[in-house]
Amino acid sequence: MATMTARTLNEMTPAQRSDMMLLVAQALENVAEEADVHGDYQSAQNATYLALSIRGCGTGVAAETIKAVEILLEQGISYVASVSERLEQVHSPTHVNVDFECVEEEPLTLH
Repeated sequence: MATMTARTLNEMTPAQRSDMMLLVAQALENVAEEADVHGDYQSAQNATYLALSIRGCGTGVAAETIKAVEILLEQGISYVASVSERLEQVHSPTHVNVDFECVEEEPLTLH
């Protein structure tokens, strides 16, 4: 197994940057699909828009746009982790979904 070393986008080759962008965009699209299945439409929409923004940067990232791409990738990775964790908690077997029944009470009379 190859050893992975952390590198900034500046230190990556154009092909590596392109692969990183594709990986994060695909992860966002996957989490968007999962959120949509579970009825979290706002998270699905946000993940989709972020994925499209990353894809919109193109594969040949110019030096002057690397910082913007870096921020989008950071946001994308954080968003995938956040939504995935929330969906896992909400749909785990230990999650208790409590429905409170509305009980009508007699109005209080002040004397």
